[in-house]
Amino acid sequence: MSVKLSFFTGGGVDGIGGNKILLESHGTALFLDFGKSFGEENKYFDEFLKPRGLNGLGDLLAFDLIPPLPGIYREDLVIPTHSWWEKVSSHPAFRNLTIQGILLSHAHLDHSGYISLLSPDIPIYTSLLSALISKAIQDCGTSDFLSEIVYSKPKEMLEDGLICFDKNYSNPSQQRPYHVFTHQIISTPVEDFWKCVPGKRPLSPVSLIPIMEGKVTIGDLLVRFWSVDHSIPGAGAFGIRTPEGWVLYSGDLRMSGKQAKETQKFAQEAATLQPLLLIIEGTRASLKGGHESKHFTEQDVTDRISQIIKKAKGLVIADFGPRNLERLISVLKATEDVNRQLVITTRDAYLLETLSQCGEVDLPNPLNHHHIRIYSEKRVRTSEWESTLLERYRAQCLTAKEVSSHPDDFVFCFSYYDFSELIDINPSGGAYVYSATEAFNEEMQLDAIKLKNWIDHFHFQLFGNPFAQENTDNHDPLHVGGHARPDELLNIIETIHPSYLLPVHTECFEFFEKHYGSRKDIELLRPKAGESVIL
Repeated sequence: MSVKLSFFTGGGVDGIGGNKILLESHGTALFLDFGKSFGEENKYFDEFLKPRGLNGLGDLLAFDLIPPLPGIYREDLVIPTHSWWEKVSSHPAFRNLTIQGILLSHAHLDHSGYISLLSPDIPIYTSLLSALISKAIQDCGTSDFLSEIVYSKPKEMLEDGLICFDKNYSNPSQQRPYHVFTHQIISTPVEDFWKCVPGKRPLSPVSLIPIMEGKVTIGDLLVRFWSVDHSIPGAGAFGIRTPEGWVLYSGDLRMSGKQAKETQKFAQEAATLQPLLLIIEGTRASLKGGHESKHFTEQDVTDRISQIIKKAKGLVIADFGPRNLERLISVLKATEDVNRQLVITTRDAYLLETLSQCGEVDLPNPLNHHHIRIYSEKRVRTSEWESTLLERYRAQCLTAKEVSSHPDDFVFCFSYYDFSELIDINPSGGAYVYSATEAFNEEMQLDAIKLKNWIDHFHFQLFGNPFAQENTDNHDPLHVGGHARPDELLNIIETIHPSYLLPVHTECFEFFEKHYGSRKDIELLRPKAGESVIL
């Protein structure tokens, strides 16, 4: 018996994000996440040059952006006359493979994004919250072949060998089977949401399959799930019991949020398994760590944002990462304290309304909430999901004219991508609270320059630093990252104390080498893309 782990280009071992780790043991094959690598994809594509849906899998295979494993993908994204599999058959990772499932750690696209390409029959194992967030993202998102994480729309092959959406709208979308870890019976509103999709095309629904005990058998392997603290609700870690011992996968996690006890619980319970291997994320691993005078928590961020809003004159804009609902709740509480109203986008309202009904987290239902308004953007044509939502929230909708008349009444949850609305609102002064993820690369730095230009144009006072790099000393608690700090990583590793340690999702393997390169009790592994590790 053995455990085989395979790694792929942009699969989490050669940078941050894009986790796609194949685990094979005892006749069972599972992927640990199946994410989109933004770094690898951005080497070849951008906002205006995207992988072509009409070419199916072809563009992604050409640049080695997805594993060359023909047995796992959707048949309707393969063009038989193009002979892609023959072209990549010399790839060292190429083989025909059947997998029994995807263990999805959370709903960020760098962990889930390429699920869209997989056969719709492959089951997804994740938390209930991650399943619902993934569906909300798809419902509200752009309709293309890379956004079909929960349900896939049928495609048709044209005579010239190109792929397009099936124009016969009576042909239903196919829902993927989601097995969800939950602590309670799935409610009727949640089930109704899961089985309903916006648009003309019907859905061939597959009910959510609840897993109540935190563990499930997949093939011949027992799999355990633990909730962990991260910047998006529903994040989890997995344990897979193999004949050689337990393999643990951390997903993304931290210990500075309001669910820090969940991460501590995972580490403590995982330690009792005496695991063979720990695969751990290392986003914030750094050899420069440990210089901050204080390590801030999410509560510190809440308190600081509250201070700013209380003193602010004019319109306040709070800018933070998408789907960071913990931060949104922090801002909501601050607005309630000063009797302002929180203004959210239609996408935020759609997500909040859904999650508030599932009972797994303490989130407000925005419908009829006294301190929540919905901003109605100018559109020539409104998509069906948004039209339905705006009709439901008619009494809470807010226009640019109303904001212009009373800017001191509102706190906006806006980001850089919502800035065009400021032209209609035309604020003169106010506070811009930058509470988002640090810039990781040159492209995001350029966005930060544009962001600063907009802020200056409307005479906002800027709080926070959009130019800050990850692990920069932070003296103003306006943001805590979604990932474990270097000292927290060491604490988690030492608590679990695996026989083998395999860092992923990191740009600083040297951090792990410094602490574990010469250890005898914990052996450090460093796989590379295209390689496999056998234990």
